[in-house]
Order: sequence, then C-alpha cells, then structure tokens
Amino acid sequence: MSYATDEERVEAIKRWWKENGTAVILGLVVGLGGIVGWRLWTGHVDSRAVEASEIYMAMVSAARQGGEIAHNHGTTLMEGYRKTPYAALAALELARLAVERDDLVQAEGRLRWAMEHARTPETAQVARTRLARVLIADDRAQDALKLLEDPVPEGFMAVVEELRGDAYHALNDQARARAAYDRAMLISGGLSDYLQMKRDALNVPAQVGDS
Repeated sequence: MSYATDEERVEAIKRWWKENGTAVILGLVVGLGGIVGWRLWTGHVDSRAVEASEIYMAMVSAARQGGEIAHNHGTTLMEGYRKTPYAALAALELARLAVERDDLVQAEGRLRWAMEHARTPETAQVARTRLARVLIADDRAQDALKLLEDPVPEGFMAVVEELRGDAYHALNDQARARAAYDRAMLISGGLSDYLQMKRDALNVPAQVGDS
C-alpha cells in the first residue's frame, strides 16, 4: 500500500497495531504473570523465568519513554533468555519501537525472530499478523498474503481476513479485498465500524442483494 509520506506509513502501522494487538499482548502478559505467580507461591519456579519477567517489566516501563534502556533490556532477553516466553514478547516490543523510528527492516527482523522463538501459538500469531502489516506498508502485499496462508487460531481469524483485505487492496484487487473485509465483518459479528469504512471505501460496484 502506498503512502504520501514516511510519517503516514509509520502512523498507519502504529494505529493498526494499537487497534488489533494491545489486548492480545496484555492477555499474554497477564497469563504469564499468573503462571509465574502461581509457581512462586508453590516454590517450583525456574529462577531464569523470574529474572526474565523482571527484565521484561523493566523494558515495558522504559519503552514508554523510548530510548536505549528499553533496547538494551530487549536485547538481553533475546540473547540470554530465549527459552523463556518473555524473549519473544521483547522482540515484539522492539519491533514496535523500530516502527516508531520508521525502521521497517529492523521491525521485520524482530518479528520474524519472535515467530521463530515464540513459546505459545498466540505469541507467534501476534508476530505473524504484525509482520504482515509491516510487509503491506513496505509495498510487499504479495509477501504478506503468502505469510497469511498458514492455519490461523480462531481468535485471530477476523484480524487475518482484514489483513488479506488490506493486501488485496494494495494490489488493486478490489473484489477480493471486499470479500476479505466481508469475511472479517462476519467473523466479528459486524460490530466494527472501522472495517465497514474500509469496505465502503473500495471502488467496487455493489452486488445484487448487498445492503
């Protein structure tokens, strides 16, 4: 998908991630925190997992202000704690920071690393959907479609169909874009005004029976 300026490209990715990824990441963090808390309480926790959780929380706090500290924490997790769930979460956060710097190359690398090293299918899928968005913004919509061919966990189906719609739109295949947006709206129960706006903005003649 083309943008008039680099700033518009970055803002488009940041807006999409905020709308589609925050709740999932929060759920993953809360879930991991609950697991670590339970193991601490029972006295059977891996000390490195505890260390990783502390570093990750410090990273999240530092990332609110940006800067080198958050980057250092993330690199520490990816290099020294890659067998913990927090390493992939750190890669996701580093990818977000890279997008804010308009460094889509580094964002792609971080997201592919997160996909490869994720300890849960949910974390891997978050990385996959965010990578697809980066590829679309980088005028690589066909690569994004190929990335989205793998089986999708049920909770991500609407997001993936939306991304397919965005990719087809970027390729000027408006009929397929509309069909993908329709599927996304159906899966989400038709409750997304944002999806409706995307669908209505397509330059596709209405079919018989469309409302």
